[in-house]
Amino acid sequence: MTTQPPTNPSKPFAHFVDSDSFFMEDGDDDPDSHPAPLRRTALPAAMREVLQQLPVMVHATDASGGQYVFWNRECEIVTGYSASEMVGSPQAMPLLYPNAIYLERKKAECAAMGIGLRDVEWTLIAKTGERKRIAWSIMPRLQAEAGGAEQWYVGVDVTARFDADRLVRARDKLLRTVFRHLPDMVHLKDGAGRWLLANPAARALVGLGEKETHGFTNLDLADLGHPAAESLRQSALNEEATWQSGGVSHTEEVLQDETGSARYYDVVRVPTFGRRGQRLHMLVLSRDITDQRSAATKLELAGKVLDLSKDGIIIFNADNRVMMVNAAYSTISGFAADDVIGQPYTVISAEQQDGPALQQAMHEALLAQGRWSGEVWGRRKNGEVYPQWLSLSALRDRGSDEITHYVATISDLSSSKAAEQRIAYLSTQDTVTGLPNRAQAAQHAARALAQAQHAGEQVALLVTDVDNFKTLNDSLGHAAGDELLRRIGERLSGTAGVRAFVGRLSGDEFMVMLPGVHGTADAAHMARRLMEAVGAQMELGGMPMSVSISVGIAMFPSDGESFDVLFGRADAALHAAKREGRAVYQFANAAMNAAALERLQLESGLRRAIETNALRLEYQPLVELASGRIVGAEALCRWDHPKRGPVPPAVFIPVAEDSGLIEALGGWVLRTATRQLRAWHDAGHAELMMAVNLSARQFQRGIVLQQVEDALVEADIPAEKLELELTESVLLHDGEAVMAVLRRLKALGVKLSMDDFGTGYSSLAYLRRFKFDKIKIDQSFVRDMIDDPDNAAIVRGIISLALSLGLDVLAEGVEDETVATRLRHWQCTFAQGYHFARPMRPEAFIERLRGG
Repeated sequence: MTTQPPTNPSKPFAHFVDSDSFFMEDGDDDPDSHPAPLRRTALPAAMREVLQQLPVMVHATDASGGQYVFWNRECEIVTGYSASEMVGSPQAMPLLYPNAIYLERKKAECAAMGIGLRDVEWTLIAKTGERKRIAWSIMPRLQAEAGGAEQWYVGVDVTARFDADRLVRARDKLLRTVFRHLPDMVHLKDGAGRWLLANPAARALVGLGEKETHGFTNLDLADLGHPAAESLRQSALNEEATWQSGGVSHTEEVLQDETGSARYYDVVRVPTFGRRGQRLHMLVLSRDITDQRSAATKLELAGKVLDLSKDGIIIFNADNRVMMVNAAYSTISGFAADDVIGQPYTVISAEQQDGPALQQAMHEALLAQGRWSGEVWGRRKNGEVYPQWLSLSALRDRGSDEITHYVATISDLSSSKAAEQRIAYLSTQDTVTGLPNRAQAAQHAARALAQAQHAGEQVALLVTDVDNFKTLNDSLGHAAGDELLRRIGERLSGTAGVRAFVGRLSGDEFMVMLPGVHGTADAAHMARRLMEAVGAQMELGGMPMSVSISVGIAMFPSDGESFDVLFGRADAALHAAKREGRAVYQFANAAMNAAALERLQLESGLRRAIETNALRLEYQPLVELASGRIVGAEALCRWDHPKRGPVPPAVFIPVAEDSGLIEALGGWVLRTATRQLRAWHDAGHAELMMAVNLSARQFQRGIVLQQVEDALVEADIPAEKLELELTESVLLHDGEAVMAVLRRLKALGVKLSMDDFGTGYSSLAYLRRFKFDKIKIDQSFVRDMIDDPDNAAIVRGIISLALSLGLDVLAEGVEDETVATRLRHWQCTFAQGYHFARPMRPEAFIERLRGG
């Protein structure tokens, strides 16, 4: 322990010895009859003896603080080091404090406090190796007695209390972590209904922070004009009813969230009372059951629809046990629901001649495609065997992708000739469009290619699909989607001509085979005609709309001599066309095949890089424009291929998304970025935040929430220091499911940012549906805003919009001071770009923070 009090050189000194740690003043005794004095002191012998006997630690150092000059018996007992080992030894302090950095820091801390030093805690290492926590205070009166030549301290061993406090803190941290991550909404109120504690999910329910709710009642919040004021007042009435009941209450309530949307909650209230019956606390637990209610309603409606169906429907689980049948099934088979529910479902009768092979084909189709249909034999309750048309569909869990249930639909084919004709039709025709199906198309193509080879003619095989069909189908509904496919089939057939063969392969994919073409010019001309015909405006469900198609073309015999080869090449050309921007056509060629091989090699290399941890992250600083201060970083993934060199993210990220590697890659980026943020926080930069981009495919695979929770727990960083950047493409897929995940992420406390704002057609709609924390203006507007008035107007408009909504706004791609100055003038909150810093490695980033 050391401070630097003022010295008094005129004060007389006395001798100090360490044999029994007592002192002798000049003239008290013959110095030669005692051990040699180590130091002089002005303290009286009686006082020294008192200090020796005190049950607290007392020691003194010389004026420089480098050596001990007094070490009482309690010091010896606590540390295990005797006075003879400590007094006068320059190595005494390193024995107790082997960490030199720690020792110097604590010395500086004490020196800064001077004579005001009180209860400053140090951790020393005893002779036994045990860690001791000591609270030291300076003894200014003794220092005055010693004339400033020594520094005197008294210490109390607080190890037991320190260990107990640490245990309490650890338990408290664990409880806070559990409390924070509970998916249900939990809050505690006092007897007057004031909010005391609330987890993030509960605060998200009312859209307010902890400080905004603490100490307020529901009625207070309602009176402040909260959007859910009526719901808060109703909740207050329910709480009063619970108090008056004197016991636990369990109710279902309808509340409004921060957007004003009605949601349903299962609410449990637990009141506690004092001995005299006074109201103490109320614990409120709320669970959002909106989705369950919606699902229950849908199930009820589905049950009614199933009972009205003329086809028999059977739902059975992965263990083949029947869970539900409709009335039509009982009518067709003769089995009542009670006869079959809970029993194994016999898909085909024992009379089926190719039973084992058919069972295997069904199993493979359900695993690969999720559905199978065909004619099978069934058996009625009376023993009659009858032909039926069976359609099987597999239902999968969104999270694990495992099959959980099967839906079987049966039609009795024995009732009429019409049913037999339908079987023949279904075996060759597509049920939605009426066009030949894939099997019929393959048979026709084989015959057409044989004829063309015999006649020495060329044949063009065109494979098309509808651009953005999934989005259209999800938006319009499957019935309208089927109608759209029928219209497209009609337009393709009407445009291709009588010699052409048009079929529907699967989904939104069609095939057009043109015999007798005169080279690629004819094929290209037909592709353009087909694209124009399909692209003409149509009316669907009372709404005018236009769609586009992309086309891949393969030529016989130059691109292949069999249907399978030609189809594979045309399909590859189709994918190439879509990558070029959609609504275009593309011919198959050798370069395309080489590109496909290169893509496979790239995918293999990326998989290996993920498995061997060969990727790395760079961090681009995020700057607060008003102050120029670095407030965080955006994590950017980098891949240095051992042979290709650096591979741009724009190349390997789409490969990861298409191949399913995005799950592993996204998880690795989250974990690595949050661990790096933890390291920066530990280095003294606790104000920094980290921004991480999320892929739409991560949301589609249902893994984002778990990955974010795992990364936060592993890195032990505050959730509000993690910002997730989402592009509009994330929100386009399965909108309600994505919104549910976003609400859960907000409940965790993480920040959400809309990336590339302004480039999508419905960005404003998403801001209305969900409250993001930040908007990022796309760099395509920022870079040209000085020279392009339109871009400048867009940037300024986005900033004004964000500020009016209470959102932060960040401008990307700031490359010079002129742009930065203009953005500051418009009150843009944050910026990033080469003007401030390029993406850099972690060690360079920390040097930048230090001013290097």
